[in-house]
Amino acid sequence: MNNNELAIKFSNDKYCTKKDVIDTLKTPLIDSIWKSVLEYRSAFSVVLPLKHINNSSYFVCLTPNMVERLSSVTRKLTRLSSTYDRMVGLAEKQYFNNSSYVKILKCVGLRYGLKLEDFVIDNIVNGNISTLSPELMILYRYHQCLLDIEKNPMDKVNNEILGRFYSYLIGSTELPSIFRTKEIQNNRSKVVVGKVYLGVPVNTIESNMEQLYSFLNSSQISMFIKAISAFYFIYYVKPFDEFTEEIATLVMKKVIAMNDIGSISAMIDLEDVVANKEELENVLIESQRTLDLTYLVDYILTKFESILSYTDESLFNSQKLAIHKEINQSEEENILNKTPSTNISDEDSFKNVSSNNVDVPTYTIKKTYDNDSSSSSIGYNRSIAISNLPTGLSEDEANRLENHLLELNPNLSRGQAYFYARHCTLGMNYTISQYKKELGCAYETARSSMDHLVYLGYYRKELLKNKYIYTPIKKG
Repeated sequence: MNNNELAIKFSNDKYCTKKDVIDTLKTPLIDSIWKSVLEYRSAFSVVLPLKHINNSSYFVCLTPNMVERLSSVTRKLTRLSSTYDRMVGLAEKQYFNNSSYVKILKCVGLRYGLKLEDFVIDNIVNGNISTLSPELMILYRYHQCLLDIEKNPMDKVNNEILGRFYSYLIGSTELPSIFRTKEIQNNRSKVVVGKVYLGVPVNTIESNMEQLYSFLNSSQISMFIKAISAFYFIYYVKPFDEFTEEIATLVMKKVIAMNDIGSISAMIDLEDVVANKEELENVLIESQRTLDLTYLVDYILTKFESILSYTDESLFNSQKLAIHKEINQSEEENILNKTPSTNISDEDSFKNVSSNNVDVPTYTIKKTYDNDSSSSSIGYNRSIAISNLPTGLSEDEANRLENHLLELNPNLSRGQAYFYARHCTLGMNYTISQYKKELGCAYETARSSMDHLVYLGYYRKELLKNKYIYTPIKKG
């Protein structure tokens, strides 16, 4: 490879430090290559209105790959926020909030050497702290900070917000002063080509914080660049005597929340970013030494990408748990009310349903011989039973359809709407067993639910050998 190709490889493919390049090429003689790397990066560098104590400006390098990663994470987070905001049941949000906070507090606890059972953290999340030992109070206090972000997502970052977080964490509303008044003796503050600070001189704290607030409230740069820059700056300034990692993480969440993402920001496990303190501080020092915050952006984005995948799965599981609870409560109510059981066979049930005056269109399968993109690999035309919807609904689209069905037809239960929204492809056949497995309910509940969907005209029911199949009917 020539120098230009190496510059792209070490900047766009992977954002490498000078040491990374030396290690990869197995030679310290890289001056000309590193010069090409810096020249390539300069074309994508954006100067930030944040300055080091020596008055030099920080910058980020928005290479094509970095821009795509930032855009991808933003899209995913926006979708998660939209899904969270559209959760129609309080139970769904409660499941998600509680499970998220338990995971977060467990992560925080590990930083303090606390290995706790889930039920202990569950008590903290639910406010049951009467028997909480003193060393566990930090988890309760951190949870109060998270609740503050959840309930006040649009509040701007300023001295009041930081003071509030610090007050929660120390367990007192009486602060002797807003910021620390003592210099920090940190063995990380050492000469490495100029002085590296993880804790600026006391007399510069206030001006540095005002600089940060101005940047957060006026810059048009990417939400994540702002959030990660805020995380860096809190770590760099160390405005309080303690809890730097906690406050830096909380501020990062707060910046994401106030940039249209909202309450769900509190539930995203960004605490994992500071799980490996030594590794993190090495990246922070590299960013400060070079004034290039891209190293930190790259580090946090890599963690953020996997964190979002977990959050997405947790949201989905919370919706299913809420549905399972609804089904189980319904079954328990039937038992308590001594609702007579209907020991009717599937065949008898089908006869009863068919005897109602329901206009059931004829079921057909259309064979296709062209290259229509909507056809399946086995040659059958596949489309969704509800008109004006694309084939193969994503989970987000299925959630929207589920909510639409519940608004459209009050006779549908939550579980029935959930199942149908994900099993409504024309030409496909579904079974009672699928419903039972998908929703984790009793077979009798699954059978009656599927037959109810037949009665309402969503499926056509037919006997195939020794079992019944349910096929979506085109509607509207």
